[in-house]
Amino acid sequence: MGQSSGQVGTRGAALGARLLLLVAAAMVPLLAGGFILAILNARTDAAAADARLVAAAQAAARSIDSEIEARRLALLAFGSSIDAARVASDLSAADAAARRLAEALGTPVGLLDRGLGMLVDTSKPFGTPLASTPAISAGLWAVETGRPRVSDLLGGPGAAALPPMLMVPLMREGRTEAVLSLPLRADRLAAALGPGPAVLLDSRGRALASVGAPPADLPDWPRLMTLPRGVATTVATPAGGPIAVAVAPLQEAPDWRLVAWAVPTPAGSGLLPWAAGLVALAVLAAIVTMRVTLRGLRAPLSGLARHAAASAEALRSDSPAPEPPAPSGPAEIASLGAALAEAEAAARDQTRRLRALAEAGALVLWRADAAGGWIEAAGWAGLTGQTAPAFRKDGWVEMLHPDDRAPTLAEWGRCLVARQTIGVEFRLRTAGDAAAWRWVRATGVPVATEDGQLIEWVGAIHDVADARGAGTAHRFNEAQVRQTVAELRAVYDNVPVGLALVDATLRFVNVNARFAAISGLPPEAHVARVPHEVMPEGLAAPLEAAQQEVLRTGRPVLDVTCTGQAPGAVQHLRHWLASCHPVKDPAGVVTGVSAVLQDVTERVRAERSRELLVTELNHRVKNTLSTVQSLAAQSLRRAGGDSTGFGRDFVGRLQALTRSHDLLAEGGWEPVDLARVVQAALAPWLGSGRAIRISGSGRIQVEAPQAQALVLALHELATNAVRHGALSRPGGEVDATWSLGEDGIARFGWRESGGPPVTPPTADKRGFGVRLLERGLVHDLGPGTEVDLRFAEDGLRATLQFRVGLPSLTRAAAD
Repeated sequence: MGQSSGQVGTRGAALGARLLLLVAAAMVPLLAGGFILAILNARTDAAAADARLVAAAQAAARSIDSEIEARRLALLAFGSSIDAARVASDLSAADAAARRLAEALGTPVGLLDRGLGMLVDTSKPFGTPLASTPAISAGLWAVETGRPRVSDLLGGPGAAALPPMLMVPLMREGRTEAVLSLPLRADRLAAALGPGPAVLLDSRGRALASVGAPPADLPDWPRLMTLPRGVATTVATPAGGPIAVAVAPLQEAPDWRLVAWAVPTPAGSGLLPWAAGLVALAVLAAIVTMRVTLRGLRAPLSGLARHAAASAEALRSDSPAPEPPAPSGPAEIASLGAALAEAEAAARDQTRRLRALAEAGALVLWRADAAGGWIEAAGWAGLTGQTAPAFRKDGWVEMLHPDDRAPTLAEWGRCLVARQTIGVEFRLRTAGDAAAWRWVRATGVPVATEDGQLIEWVGAIHDVADARGAGTAHRFNEAQVRQTVAELRAVYDNVPVGLALVDATLRFVNVNARFAAISGLPPEAHVARVPHEVMPEGLAAPLEAAQQEVLRTGRPVLDVTCTGQAPGAVQHLRHWLASCHPVKDPAGVVTGVSAVLQDVTERVRAERSRELLVTELNHRVKNTLSTVQSLAAQSLRRAGGDSTGFGRDFVGRLQALTRSHDLLAEGGWEPVDLARVVQAALAPWLGSGRAIRISGSGRIQVEAPQAQALVLALHELATNAVRHGALSRPGGEVDATWSLGEDGIARFGWRESGGPPVTPPTADKRGFGVRLLERGLVHDLGPGTEVDLRFAEDGLRATLQFRVGLPSLTRAAAD
C-alpha cells in the first residue's frame, strides 16, 4: 500500500506540473500581443524615417540639378550671343565677353574649338599660352553627340584634384563649332545639398561635395553604386554599425549619385508596463484555478493508478485481471479508465500471440514498427550475442552473413512495400566460443487496424539447418548460383554508370555502388525508399517524373537532364543524363523501372568553358574594331581629300595596332616587358637600318591597355621622324630610353638629333599624332600620367612619365 501511495503522489505532482504549464501558456497570448504591437510601432517609425530620408535625397538631387541647369543655361545664352565660327579671328572680343560672364557667374569660363584646343580661359590673363582642358573625355563626348556633358573629378598637376567640368557644345547647322566649359565649384555644390548629411559622388565613387557627417561613415562606393535608387536601404558602416542610405539619381549628371544617410534610432516600447500588469493578473487567476482543479482530480486519478498497478501485477503472474473501478470524476477521467481497459485487453491478446509463436518452436520473437524497423526481439541476444539497442531498426542486419545481406534486405523491402507475409532464409552468426553460421528462416505478418492502417509487424525466427542439410547437390547448386550472382554483382557495381531498379510504387529494389555514391549512402540504405527520400532534389524530381512516365506508357524515356549537389563536406554541382526503361513480367505487364544515370559534369563544364571563351573573344574583337574605327576616323579627318595620304596613314596605324595585338596575344594579355613593347612598336624602322638606339634600365611590366597605347604613340613618333624629323635625312639619329624610379614611376624619353631644324606646329597644324601624345596618353596610361612634348630647334623631345602595375587598368581591360 505504501508503494501504491508513492505512485499516486508522483502522479499528482506530474498533474500539478501540467497545470503550471497551463498557467505559463496563458501568458503567451499577452506577451505575443505586446511584442506584436511593439514590432508594428517600430516598423511604422522605421517606414516614416525611410520616407523622410528618401525625400531629403530627392530634394537635394533636384537642388543639384537646378544648380547645374542654371550654369548650363547661362553658357547656352552666352553661346547664342557669339559667332563660334569667327571666334578665332577676334579672340580679344570673345575673351572680354567670356570674362563678363565669368564675373557674373563667379567662376572661370573657357571656350574651346572643335578639336578641344583652348581658345579662351578667363582664369588666365589674355595672351597667356593656354594648356589643353583636363576634361578630354567629356569634351569629346560633347563634340561628337552635340549634347552637354558633366565630367568626373579631374586630375590636376601632381596629386591635386580639379573640380568637375560642365562642357556645353555650340551648334551650327547640326554641327558642333565650339565648346564652352565651366568648373562646378565644390562649395556651390555643397550649398545645394541642403542640411544633410549627404554626399555627391561622381561615376567612380569620389566625393565631389558633402555636408553633415563625413563620407567616411559610408560603405565603400562599389557597394553604394549597386544600391537601388529611390528607396532607403540599411547597410553596414566600415565600423560595423547599421546606417540607412538613400541613393538619388541626377538628371543633369546621369553618371553621378547623390547619397543621403541617417543612423536608425531604436524604437522604444511604451506597452511593456501594461503587458506586465496583464500577465500578473493572468498568473494569479491561473494559480487559483489550478489549486481548485487539483482537488477535484486527484481522487479518481489515484484510483486509476492503483488499478493499473494491480493489472500489471496480474499480467506478470498470469492471473486474472482485476475489475476496473467505477467511473468517477470528470468525463475525461472516465474516458481514461475505458482506454486503460482496452489497453489491458490488447496486452493480453499480444501475450497470447507471442505464446503461440513460442510454442511453435521459434528461436526469436520479434516486433517491428510500420516501416519494418525492429523494436523488440525476445531471444535474439541469447542466440547472437547482440543486445538492445544495437539490434533495433536495421542493426540486426549486421549479424547476417555478408553474402546474405543484400538479397535478404531486397526480399524484406519487397514484402514491406507490398504488405505481404515475410518469409526469407539467411545465415546468422551465433553466440558462444564456437561461433558459427546457422541457417534460419524469418517470418512475419503485418498488424493493421480495422480501417486498414498498418500499425506494426510481428514475426519469428526458426531454425532450418536440418532442412538445408538435406542434400549435397542442393548446396553445390546454391554455391554455383551464389558465385554467378557474385560475378554479376561485381559487374553491376563496377560499371561506370549508376544503375537502379524500382518497383511499381517507385521504391528502390536494388542499386549499384555508382548509383549509391550519388546520394552518399550505402546501397542497402536505398532499398524500399523512393528517390526523393535519399537523392538530391535536382536529381530526384526529374528522375521520378521519367519513371512515372515509363510506368504510364510502357515506353522508355531517354536522356533526361538532371542537376544536383554532390554529397560531401565540399558541395559542388553535378550533372547527369538519366534513361529509364520498363521492366515487364512474362505477361507483358510493367512491374518496375530500371534507371541508368551517366555523370556528364565534365562535358557540361567543357561546353560552358567554350561559351565563355567565345564571349571573351567577341568582347576583344569589339574593342579592336572600336580602336580601328577611331584610327580610321582620325586619319580621314587629317587627310582631307588626299586619299593616298589617308591610305598610307591608316595602314601604318593599323599595322602598329596589329603588332601590339600580336605581342599581347602571345603573352595571353598579361603584363608585358616595356623593352618588348618598344621593339614591337619600332620593328619596321629597326629592321630597315634606321639610326634608332633603344636602351633602358629596370624591368618594367606594363598592362595590356598601356602597351597598346605606347605602341601607337611610338609609331606616331617614328613616322613623324621619318617624314619631318631626324630620320628624314642621312646622319639623323633617335635615342629611345626608359627607366623605373623607386616611386614606381616609369620614365620614357624620345630624343631626335641631326635632322632638319624643327619649328613648333601651329594650332591648326597639330595632327593626330600630337593629339594622341598630349591628350590620349594621359587617359590611356592611367592616373598621374605626364606627357612633355617639346619642339626644340635641334630635334623633337618627348618625355612620358606614368605609373606601372595599376590594378584599375587591369580591371578596365577585363571589363
